[in-house]
Amino acid sequence: MDSEPITTNRTRGTQAHYQALVDSAAAAILVIDERGIILDANPFTHRLLGYHPQQLIGKNVDCLMPPEHQGKHDHYLRQYITTGQANIIGTGRRIEARHQAGHVVPIHLAVSEVWVEDRREFIGIMSDMRALTQAQTRIKHERNQLKTIINAIANPVFVRELGGRYSLANYACLQALNVEHVEQLAEAIHGALPEGMHETLNALDHQLTLDGEPVHVDVTLRDGRTFKLAKTLIRHVEGEPYAIVTVGYDATPLLQAKHEAERANQAKSDFLSAMSHELRTPLNSVLGYAQLLQRSSSPRLTETQRQYVDQIHQSGRHLLTLINDVLDLAKLEAGKTVVNVTWYPVRALVSDAVRTLLPLAQQQHVELDDCLPADLSGDLYVDPTRFKQVLINLLSNAIKYNHPQGRVWVEASQPSSTLTISVSDTGIGIAENRLNHLFEPFNRLAAEQSQIEGAGVGLAVSHQLVVQMQGEMSVKSQPGKGSCFAVTFPYRASMRSGDQGCTCLRVSQPHRVLYIDNNSARQRLMTDCFEDWPMLTLYHAHGLSLAEAVALASPPSLVIMAADSVAATPEQIQAQFGDKPLIVLTDNPCDEPHNKPTLRRLSLPLSSADLAEAIQLLLEERL
Repeated sequence: MDSEPITTNRTRGTQAHYQALVDSAAAAILVIDERGIILDANPFTHRLLGYHPQQLIGKNVDCLMPPEHQGKHDHYLRQYITTGQANIIGTGRRIEARHQAGHVVPIHLAVSEVWVEDRREFIGIMSDMRALTQAQTRIKHERNQLKTIINAIANPVFVRELGGRYSLANYACLQALNVEHVEQLAEAIHGALPEGMHETLNALDHQLTLDGEPVHVDVTLRDGRTFKLAKTLIRHVEGEPYAIVTVGYDATPLLQAKHEAERANQAKSDFLSAMSHELRTPLNSVLGYAQLLQRSSSPRLTETQRQYVDQIHQSGRHLLTLINDVLDLAKLEAGKTVVNVTWYPVRALVSDAVRTLLPLAQQQHVELDDCLPADLSGDLYVDPTRFKQVLINLLSNAIKYNHPQGRVWVEASQPSSTLTISVSDTGIGIAENRLNHLFEPFNRLAAEQSQIEGAGVGLAVSHQLVVQMQGEMSVKSQPGKGSCFAVTFPYRASMRSGDQGCTCLRVSQPHRVLYIDNNSARQRLMTDCFEDWPMLTLYHAHGLSLAEAVALASPPSLVIMAADSVAATPEQIQAQFGDKPLIVLTDNPCDEPHNKPTLRRLSLPLSSADLAEAIQLLLEERL
């Protein structure tokens, strides 16, 4: 029912219709006279306030009001009748009504005036607001709870609506920017950011609204503080974005501590390097004179004296090894170690290291075996000197930490684009909870309590050298059964004798070839192959988007792609690059559909002869 005065000239139906509407209404409807006496009430009044209609008829409407508001209704009626000034009449508002049981019920009350012949009456409509009030109370509680939680967070948190207004900021955020209210946040942030950063953050916010992916960025303020910011999009229930929440972390203390640690580490490395040089100089003299005494024939040394000299020389050599290890570690940590990687025969590297350690193995009564496959004749992409240093360290550890009549052996995995060389032993093994500390400098994993010599530096140096050579090192071990250390590096197989005459290309004109592959080892192999074909210019691309850009700048005559580096099918790739001839490198070429005139599939590991034949066919013979 509307709030306009109801006239007695009703045109909406019969009295029966009117009564049916009132009786079925989902709101309590009361009719009162000018004195506030209740003349009628509909059935919903019982559901809302607990009164049957007959219990209310003849009573003053004040009986439905809480004690603190009783009497006010009579005042409002008299005021309206006398002055025409309305508080509720003709408008409506939220109030509380008293239930028959004594508790209050939140309602919305709308009062309309109606004349029945010459009598003035008022109709009051009371709508149940309990569910809405409970929901609003719950929302208010949750908001207060959320606000308390956000304010308890020690990191700055603020919310910025997409229109630019800052709607929320916790205490940490206000304190970080030295403001008291969220309304001051926009000006404070603008003043704290260096020139150009405000535009950068706005661009990041815009990108966030487009793709929805959280954004992480480091921001250094004008006062020198650095904050790490994480931005996340806030959406309405319907999914529409409306604001961005930013959580900041003051990384200044952490960065300062990091810089201090780096300076301290550099000072330590410089000290170790200087001390190693200072110790090595006199030690070289000691070793030199010890060797002179060992070879001296006049005067002849007694057997006891010769044993003394041998012990001096042996101990000196051990000390020199420790000093060299410390010097290597210092250089590695200072970033002064240079590795020169190249393709080098793997069998020569392993055989040389095994021969070097055979005397130590015999001395320790340990069997040392080279178990490389007889047909393994390819090359590793390593620094030969550094790789030998790593392998000798692994072999010497396997021998030293072994048992008499134990065994150490070197073997290789099935070669592909990489090769794994493993050093296994039947030694004492390493407990699983110690493996995480294996490559820590000067950490011997409690072996310092044994009679085995060492400083706990060799493995740390070896691990860092492997990383610098772009390789990987792994370890498996069982206490009492032994250990297996493995290193993995890029590998290329030697060409078969029958391939030697097949790698020549006879092309009549220069061509550009685009190679798509995200495997750096295979890229190096491909580059080596193309060094023998001066008429072909090779362009590398790690992914499809980069390949498209390269092709746009330098259109290729031929495309080569590794199947595991591109999600698209060969047909899609050809369509994308203007139906250019395509070579696909795959692990299982036999499982693929048959080749087409402009498409060839080659197996991995790649044979340069097969590659030359495919290129010859696609670039020249097809034309």
